[in-house]
Amino acid sequence: MSLEVKNLTFSFKKSYLFKKLNFQAEKNSINLVAGASGIGKSTLLNVISGLVKPETGLIKSDGHVLNDNKIFIQPENRNIGYVFQDFALFPHINAEKNIRYALSKDLDNSFNKTVTTLNLQDHLAKMPHELSGGQQQRVAIARSVLMKPSILLLDEPFSNLDNENTARAQTLITNVVSELNIPCILVTHDLDRLKSIDVAQKITLN
Repeated sequence: MSLEVKNLTFSFKKSYLFKKLNFQAEKNSINLVAGASGIGKSTLLNVISGLVKPETGLIKSDGHVLNDNKIFIQPENRNIGYVFQDFALFPHINAEKNIRYALSKDLDNSFNKTVTTLNLQDHLAKMPHELSGGQQQRVAIARSVLMKPSILLLDEPFSNLDNENTARAQTLITNVVSELNIPCILVTHDLDRLKSIDVAQKITLN
C-alpha cells in the first residue's frame, strides 16, 4: 500500500489552508505533518479520510483513486484507520465493543495482544465516560490498528498518554505499519515524544 497526494487544495473562509499540496507516503512508513497551530493539519487528515471534500486534487491509495475531479469514495469505503484528536468513541458501547467495532476477522487473534500492549485489559467493560482521557485515547488507537487499515491516520495520538504508555503505543503503531505494509500519517505538536518512531518524511504546511 502507498498514498499519493497531488495538487490538493482546500480553503476555509476564502483563505487557503493548503494549496496544490503534493506528497507521497510509501508503504511501511510513518510520515509527520508539521506546521503551526490552525494551519490545517487536522483538516488534511479529514480530507484524506474522505470526511471533508477538497476543492481540487488527487488522492490515491495503492494506485486506486479515492478522490479526483470525477471520483469521490465515501469514508466508510476507504479502509482508513483514523485516531481522532477527540477520540470519537461511540458513547453507548463499552471499550471492548468500541475496539471490536471494525475488527478485521483475520486479526481477531491480535485483540488480546493489542489490548495488553496498550494496558487496557482491566478497562474493557467500562463505558467511554468512565475512562480517563489517556484510556480513551488508547481505545481509539486499538480500534484503528485492529481494523487492518490500508492507511493509518493519527491526530495527536499521544497527547493524553504518560511516558510508558506513549512508548507502548509507538511500538505498537510501528509494528502494525510494518506488518500491514501501509503508510501512516501522523500529526503531533510534541516532536520530543516521538522517541520510538522513525519518521520517514516531514510534510510541512505553511
